Amino acid sequence: MQAINIQIPIELIEQGETAVLEQIAMQLYENKIFTFSQARRLLNYSVWEFQKLLGENHIVRQYDKDDLAEDIEAIQLGLWDG
Repeated sequence: MQAINIQIPIELIEQGETAVLEQIAMQLYENKIFTFSQARRLLNYSVWEFQKLLGENHIVRQYDKDDLAEDIEAIQLGLWDG
């Protein structure tokens, strides 16, 4: 079984659940474990809200063919909330 190590600073735990979930989502995204869409859905953020969070934390957006395919599928299903 493989494991993923996620580091959550104590001060984030003191800031509450949203801060912890944001950190988890950003780490999963930055380490290419979650796509952009998966990470933002974990937080229930819009595309723009998650993009802003990444920018505020100096995390470069990685956009590949899997992200594009997810976006196209979401648009076709009427689920895209860009």
